[in-house]
Amino acid sequence: MSVASLFARFVIKRKQAKAFPQKKVLVLEGGGMRGVFLTGVLQAFTDRNYFPFKLIIGSSAGALTGVAYAAHQIYLARDAFFGVLLSDSFIKITNILRPAKHILNLDWMVSAVIEGDDALNYKYLQHSIPVIITATEYNDNNPPYTLYLHSKKDELIPSLKASAAIPVLYRGFVEYKMHKLCDGGMLDPIPYKKALSMGYKEEDIAVVLTRSKGYRKKEESFWIRYIVENYFKDAKYRYLVQALENRYLMYNALLDELEHKHKKISIIYPPDDFTVDRLTRDHKKILQGFEQGVQAGKKFLLSSSL
Repeated sequence: MSVASLFARFVIKRKQAKAFPQKKVLVLEGGGMRGVFLTGVLQAFTDRNYFPFKLIIGSSAGALTGVAYAAHQIYLARDAFFGVLLSDSFIKITNILRPAKHILNLDWMVSAVIEGDDALNYKYLQHSIPVIITATEYNDNNPPYTLYLHSKKDELIPSLKASAAIPVLYRGFVEYKMHKLCDGGMLDPIPYKKALSMGYKEEDIAVVLTRSKGYRKKEESFWIRYIVENYFKDAKYRYLVQALENRYLMYNALLDELEHKHKKISIIYPPDDFTVDRLTRDHKKILQGFEQGVQAGKKFLLSSSL
């Protein structure tokens, strides 16, 4: 390719970048296998060399995909959703009746994705966009609270495991330093308020959700509450159980505030026909969810209204 052609391509890319939304913070919701939508969005961003962000904040699957995107290795997350995350080695529903065994094998999954044959480029990540990873800290006889871990200051594997460690599905807690940690989505599933508290303006923030517009969480069924209460039956867990059972109220209030109070924050939603759920194992649904994410990412980049 000639020097002139290379220069022309460079000029075109510069013009495209200027035409794209100028955002500073990317906020990524979690949601287990629903995270394939995030991966599609970030694949579209990567394909168009869209890396304007100064900060990424993610919970659970949002943290994993955010780290892969920041490392310019979104294919690690993409390939995981079509391989590792569909493996029988990751989700073992039959372990629901085995209190000592994980239903979600996060220890294996995170290592397989981050330290597999094509490992995460830690060196590049240290010089790339910082990723804040949400986790919930547990202490006996005390209310749980959100701990924000940092991709450049904290160990990545325990941070990602902690953020995705859904109580009951992951037995016990992820222990890191002096902390006992679990699911980052329990108390801060859509961590846009963290960005606001750091001084970023609403118009600086783009949020990618993994539920369609209009979705609101319902109270957990009797049987789910029974399983949670039976697993955490010791009185020292009472505040944790309370947080789990009231999570739907917190989540819905967080969404209401995002959509009605912070109207300058850009939101990318999955379409109404998005059918992927937390534990979906159907390859066709996963593929469709990924493609829906790609289309939503393209639409965001090309929409002049954003």
